[in-house]
Amino acid sequence: MSAYGWMLAPLLIGFISLWINWILGRQVLERGVIFIDLAMAQMAAVGMLAVELWWPQYSSSLWWKMLAASLVTFSMAGLLCFFEGRIKTHLEAFIGLFYVLAACAAMLLVAQQPHGKESIESLLNGRLLWAQWQDVIPVLVIALATLIVVRYRSCWLQGKAFYFLFAVAIPPLVINLGVYLEFASLIIPALAVCYLPWQRKTAAGLAIGYIAMMAGFAASLYWDWPIGPAVVFAMILCAAVMVFGAQARVLRQ
Repeated sequence: MSAYGWMLAPLLIGFISLWINWILGRQVLERGVIFIDLAMAQMAAVGMLAVELWWPQYSSSLWWKMLAASLVTFSMAGLLCFFEGRIKTHLEAFIGLFYVLAACAAMLLVAQQPHGKESIESLLNGRLLWAQWQDVIPVLVIALATLIVVRYRSCWLQGKAFYFLFAVAIPPLVINLGVYLEFASLIIPALAVCYLPWQRKTAAGLAIGYIAMMAGFAASLYWDWPIGPAVVFAMILCAAVMVFGAQARVLRQ
């Protein structure tokens, strides 16, 4: 295997995650609950931090961290289902409150930890560059589950079941991508294609994500940047170039 063979697993996780987020991101924009990803991701981070703080013997286990994160995200999904029919006009505001609550809880959890700052940075920036082949498994399972839902139970994406599907997907995505890149992967491609005058929006959205992922990896390796912010900046740049380029082409015609 070549000197860069170790990058295959991180890239595969990145590409699969982009497809999952493309499916979920379109639903998030349609529902107008933009902050749900940030809130769920931050809630998942709280679950993972709780494992590191209270059960350090399991802190090196990917599965225990995902289990703790899933318990928290499922609880939030249940609350969102309860609130949706009662305070629909203010649902986004409540989701924002969940995010603030989770962010403050994370800060309180790590306040007494010697390496608390490093734990927070790891969850925000992600560990995608150092992912191993065993990390591919949970992301691949989520991708297959999403494919089954899209193919056979697409109604779940429209109803309250969407929140639980989201709650299942977030933990393995956050632990690899980090909070920043997870939010960017969910929103940027889906938002960018809204301003493209093309019919093949899925191809365009995924192209933005895949090009940005490879560019971000290259920048991270070359300049020793954290992988999450590097890919986020690359994704914003790719989306801007594609949108402005397409709009300029329309104006010339």
